[in-house]
Amino acid sequence: MLEKRKIEKRRKDEDLFKVVDSTLDPKTYVNLENIASRLDIETYLGSISSGKEAKIYPARTYDGKYYAVKIYYVSTASHKRAVERYTLGDQRFEKIKISNTRQLIYTWARKEFKNLKRMHEAGVRVPEPIYVYENILVMQFIGENGVRAPLLKELPDEEIDNNLYSDIISQLQLMVNKAKLVHGDLSEYNIMVYDGVYIIDVSQSVPIDHENAMDFLIRDINNVNRFFESKGLSIIDTEEILKTLEIPNREE
Repeated sequence: MLEKRKIEKRRKDEDLFKVVDSTLDPKTYVNLENIASRLDIETYLGSISSGKEAKIYPARTYDGKYYAVKIYYVSTASHKRAVERYTLGDQRFEKIKISNTRQLIYTWARKEFKNLKRMHEAGVRVPEPIYVYENILVMQFIGENGVRAPLLKELPDEEIDNNLYSDIISQLQLMVNKAKLVHGDLSEYNIMVYDGVYIIDVSQSVPIDHENAMDFLIRDINNVNRFFESKGLSIIDTEEILKTLEIPNREE
């Protein structure tokens, strides 16, 4: 009887983790199983995005809905300095006691969840946050049937126009003026296009009163302007965009 239960569990695990990366640590696997039970997930599919801090997997529920599941690496500290730079200066997380890298990554995941929630509630077009637990963040899936929408960087030149540019600037204005956050790493790599633009990867986003917020904001605008200018499109000067933003203690 015990052997039969082991076989049944092994089959269940194989169904749940169709193509999930075998390098994930055992604790993450257990967390994924718990999340699957909580959100009625039938299976996790292969990675659709891989970066320096995390991988993203589609997850399909039993009723055919898809989630995007972001799993932050806990076995490497390659981006630890960047995480500390954006987290330790954020007053929302100052009271959290962080004693090791794993706790730092858990805080980083919660930070992205909070940033997404704040932006979503302010009307910024971002993936709706669904659930966060330790190093796993579950979000709305942007795309169809497990196939993600393209990044701005991946669009053919003929589909890149001033309407897209205007949409991005309007999302940036909502982010600053309504959500009171600065993205901090906005570029053609962190914008998806799917019936309009979606802003993604907001773990590093900071409040507008953060000591480095202005520097991050100017860099965000310059990145967007550089991309569209490289495509031969007209842009709005960075200083003119800044005038439309409600930034505390800004010298005119």
